[in-house]
Amino acid sequence: MNRLIKKGIVLATIGFWIGLAIGVSISFLANGNADGPMVFTGEIFLKLLAGGIYGAIPMGGSVIYEIEEWSIFRATATHFVITFSGFIILAAVQGWLRLDNPVFWIISVAFQVCYFLIWLFNYLAYRKYIREMNDDIRAIRSNKQIN
Repeated sequence: MNRLIKKGIVLATIGFWIGLAIGVSISFLANGNADGPMVFTGEIFLKLLAGGIYGAIPMGGSVIYEIEEWSIFRATATHFVITFSGFIILAAVQGWLRLDNPVFWIISVAFQVCYFLIWLFNYLAYRKYIREMNDDIRAIRSNKQIN
């Protein structure tokens, strides 16, 4: 388990920097203007920090999939709860979303659909990889039986 914690910290750090880079890009696109350079304010700092945290949570939490005793369903459900909770909390703290605003529900559904599609893509890719490994093992075993 100690190995997973260390790996989670490394992945969360990488995710933080990726989220921060995306946040910086969005801030420049949204706040930059032709009149001069963007002013770095406390509000922008908090948005950038939130972007980093948005990246850190799902990447760091991905080590959950490496807990061998857990089923794919349990790992996925746990990762989803962690990721979605982080999304909701950060969005609420930043004032982006309020429960009484229909946009909140639209974004929540979009988040869930995107999460599912990313999970499905990864699941299908790993399933194909595992099938190929199993085929290789069968081929090795059949060659040994012939010799």
